[in-house]
Amino acid sequence: MYDDYGMQSGAGVSGSDITSGFTYLIVIAVWLYFSYMQHRMAHKTGQANIAWWAFVPILNTLLLIQMAEKPMWWLLLLLIPFVNIIAFFALWMQAARNCGQSAVWGFLVMIPLLNIIALFVLAYGSRPIMYTETPPSPEKKPQSPQRIG
Repeated sequence: MYDDYGMQSGAGVSGSDITSGFTYLIVIAVWLYFSYMQHRMAHKTGQANIAWWAFVPILNTLLLIQMAEKPMWWLLLLLIPFVNIIAFFALWMQAARNCGQSAVWGFLVMIPLLNIIALFVLAYGSRPIMYTETPPSPEKKPQSPQRIG
């Protein structure tokens, strides 16, 4: 069957359907990568109790503020055009320092394509992971005086 423009119409799968499906898979894979790297960074900065925020779109920004150890009013800075760019640079640079890396790695997180490498370095860098659940320290019992004799 042909439509008014002489094109064949049918219920088959077109190339654009396959391309858009592949694009969705790429977007989901990139989102999972960035979320997981931020999750690892949260563990390194001692934010293990809220590390799952990395996988939730708005909460991951709040997690970044926590990782940078900035007050929550920084969220307001992120809502102001042009100021938000500078604020994001500052947040990522401080988060990089808190991960035990140079602030340059935080700067590189804001640059497309380089951010893939920078996030990997920040997540798997040399600083050990800090868990919030530390084993209890052994309590020292007061020693009773010893009797001689």
